[in-house]
Amino acid sequence: MEENSNMTAERSLEIITKQIEQNRRAVSRTLGQSLYISGLCIMATTVLVAVINFLAMSSGMVGIGHLLWFLLPVAIWFFSRKYIKERAHTPTNMVGQMVAKTWQTFGIFALGFFIIAIVCTAILLPMMTVAEYSVVQIRVAPIIVLLMGMAIAMSGQILNQRWLVWFGAVAGLLCFVWEHFEVGATLLTKCVAIEPYEASVFLSTLPCITIFVFGLVGLLLPGMMLKKQTA
Repeated sequence: MEENSNMTAERSLEIITKQIEQNRRAVSRTLGQSLYISGLCIMATTVLVAVINFLAMSSGMVGIGHLLWFLLPVAIWFFSRKYIKERAHTPTNMVGQMVAKTWQTFGIFALGFFIIAIVCTAILLPMMTVAEYSVVQIRVAPIIVLLMGMAIAMSGQILNQRWLVWFGAVAGLLCFVWEHFEVGATLLTKCVAIEPYEASVFLSTLPCITIFVFGLVGLLLPGMMLKKQTA
């Protein structure tokens, strides 16, 4: 009797473990497509933001293109929804809910931080000189890539995909260091002889380059790998 009970318990554990693994594969496939779509949307948005900033700078509208970032969640939602309609729905399960909550939390923090940065810029910029503002300004790009790298790494932990954890951590931390310590700006101003106006144009687009690289390395490539792995 006791032996039969042990066998039943072992069988139940085996079924549960198999079900969790199946759920992980289903969620991994969906996450892979979501990362792929998000990477494409982010890379396209960075190009548009850089072009608009370049064209608007001559009119004195510095950084106006960054308002396009508000449309990015809408674009990602639209294309993701279109894809979901064309495939079988992933069943609701604990693994999927944990991944979804991770990205919902990222979205809340990223959007909130972006709004705070815009409000602070609107308040502080008219009150300070350019030199003073450069010291106290809130730099958005480093924090956003760090938060997104954290969300990717946490998703990798939930899905038991160690390589995804490393992708998120390395991409997020490297892009944070590059942007926060202005490595690109330092290299540009010290290694390339350009006019002040040209320098201001390039400096305004450097965050877009950082986010473009992150979209490629942190989102697009992992998304392609997840899709291929779970195919």
